[in-house]
Amino acid sequence: MQKPNIIWLTLDSVRQDHTTMDGYRRDTTPNIQAIADRSDGVAYSSCFSHSRSSSTSVPSILSGTYPSRHGTYYDNKAAFPDELPLVAELLAEKGYRTVGVSNNGYASSLTGVDRGFEEFTLLGSNPTEILQSAGVWSVLKYVANIRTHSVGFETDFQAHSGAFLLNEIAKRRVRNADEPLFMYVHYNEPHRAYYPPLPFLNQFTDNLPMSASDAATLAMDVHYNLVETVANGCDLTETEMAALEAMYDGEIAYTDERVGELYRTIQGELGETIVVVTADHGELFGEDDMLAHKYSMHNAVLNVPMVVQGLPGLSESGIIQHSDVVRTLLEVVGAETETIQGVDLREDSREYAISQSPPGSIEPLLEHNPAFDRSKFPTEAYSVIQDGRFKYVQRPDELGLYRLPDEESTVTDQYEEIAETLDAWLTEWLDTEGKRIGAGDNIEVDEEMRSRLADLGYLDHEM
Repeated sequence: MQKPNIIWLTLDSVRQDHTTMDGYRRDTTPNIQAIADRSDGVAYSSCFSHSRSSSTSVPSILSGTYPSRHGTYYDNKAAFPDELPLVAELLAEKGYRTVGVSNNGYASSLTGVDRGFEEFTLLGSNPTEILQSAGVWSVLKYVANIRTHSVGFETDFQAHSGAFLLNEIAKRRVRNADEPLFMYVHYNEPHRAYYPPLPFLNQFTDNLPMSASDAATLAMDVHYNLVETVANGCDLTETEMAALEAMYDGEIAYTDERVGELYRTIQGELGETIVVVTADHGELFGEDDMLAHKYSMHNAVLNVPMVVQGLPGLSESGIIQHSDVVRTLLEVVGAETETIQGVDLREDSREYAISQSPPGSIEPLLEHNPAFDRSKFPTEAYSVIQDGRFKYVQRPDELGLYRLPDEESTVTDQYEEIAETLDAWLTEWLDTEGKRIGAGDNIEVDEEMRSRLADLGYLDHEM
């Protein structure tokens, strides 16, 4: 019996409450919504990422394990360990052709998560690499349509979108695929800098008291000066924050269009196929006085979209995590699941979601503002656990219980028993399921990759 193809699409930095699936005031994801609306589609509203950063969340997605288990960029700058299998390896053992396409350096050989893929293409970050990875004809098509799929002939490389070229590579892989196929695609959009392609630049700016061009200029300025902005308390005006969100939403809408385009190719070229569309983490717009996805573990950065199509027997209700979808897919095709830290969503559910923050130095913030409140964000790794009603933050310097959706005021004193229960459960989990397995080689970031990650706003201690 032919096994189904599996296509997993990850969008970078998309928060659930900025999607059509969540009833957002802007129709940012109509194509992904259409996938969810199919008779065999489902959209989860309570999917929580395993971490707040691609460096730790992508290895979790591609292994079905938690950051403290795989250790990649969690407690040191280690690559994925040999002792744990990756999803591509498990599917290859069942006869799958495995293909990866990415525009994010953390979803690449840098972290070792390309292991098990027969082909893995990281879209280049300079003209020569782009030609090599995307091909001459795709690049020529992109240049000819640069005002449709990017910002025109802008000299600032960071303003340009790579989603069109990523799609061109992915569509070629689909058309030339032997089945069954497992393909992982990682769109780096709408990761900052927020500068949508020209047709999407003014899509959500009607109510802004500034032009779309000025909003994009502001977004680029905040991108380049993020650390200083955060160090000074994110003192953006209401209008400036609205402009950032309008540009971010435009990026989501453009990427959604690319997802729709790729999905139509999948439908036309492949047989039975399971499609997953999600995000590796969300994004912050002032929550915890923070921007992007640094330091904070607010649900704005943890609650992500999750759409699954082609997998019968799923219910939309309840909390889920990426590892649950991974386990369910592997169970469906009869692959090994011994190392997977999730549940089969066709048969089981989870009580709690656990998310883990990697260490984060605040020294860059202190350099800009020595008076920055050091107590706001711990520099050590820490974990949070939530059940839909309460969220418990277990930090070295604070044990805080929050009654959702409020994440500003702790209620530990009012609900001591619940706080103690969640603390005990999380502590036991960390001592068992949360234990590290193996140790990957130390990651060495060459100058080219360092430049690539710096362009995305990653700081030295994050590389």
